[in-house]
Amino acid sequence: MIVCVCNAKNCRTVRETLAEAPHLETPAAVHRAMGCKPQCGRCLPALASYIEEARNEAALANILAAAD
Repeated sequence: MIVCVCNAKNCRTVRETLAEAPHLETPAAVHRAMGCKPQCGRCLPALASYIEEARNEAALANILAAAD
């Protein structure tokens, strides 16, 4: 699914970027990591959701690792 029309970035690219750089905390930082910058801004809420999803997955992985 296309997340950022202006920069032609899809959900797979966004997820891969967040997996490689889990320290990214803002949509603008995700854009920079993908080698572009926000233009119209319509993708910013979706990118914020992907960031939150990545944080939750990382937190769950940490909890499961600590349980072992």
